[in-house]
Amino acid sequence: MDLSTLNAKNLAFTTDRLTIRLMTNQDFEYFKQLQNDPELMTFIGPILEERALKEKFSARVNCLEDLSQWFTFLIFDQDTKVFCGSVGFLLQDQDSQRVEIGYLALPAAQGKGVITEAANALLEFIFNQLQARKVIANCAIQNIASWKVMEKLGLLREGELKSDFHVNDVWYDSYCYGLVNHQANQ
Repeated sequence: MDLSTLNAKNLAFTTDRLTIRLMTNQDFEYFKQLQNDPELMTFIGPILEERALKEKFSARVNCLEDLSQWFTFLIFDQDTKVFCGSVGFLLQDQDSQRVEIGYLALPAAQGKGVITEAANALLEFIFNQLQARKVIANCAIQNIASWKVMEKLGLLREGELKSDFHVNDVWYDSYCYGLVNHQANQ
């Protein structure tokens, strides 16, 4: 992978409808809006208290200094400037050149192709500039909207893990999806 591409200049994207940019220190309220939505967090994790949420936010905005953190991008409608959600990636295994992607859409942006469009732009960066060998994504099998996005992105369902993760006192099975970049450096 080409980690030299991980700089603020390269980490902003536009599509026909969207502006997608790396989250900054000034974006806590956007992050909080996503992380405090009980419906969005159903399969992600518990709603955190303010102090813990600020710590999570601080770690995310320092991703360029700490490559073990999620690179979180905020999604905005180009015309209206309305915040739609986030998409991001985690350098899951640098030696294996494997990157995990994830996303959250506010209820008003769901079902409109916003996440698919933003994630496609992110995948283009991950494969063409970062030159990752593989992208993976995981979700609860009950999270139908999420795995449908994965399939629209061209990721293939590679497996199902039983009792894979625990959120809010519920154990979930998960689907594992992946997409190999055959053009990546060997």
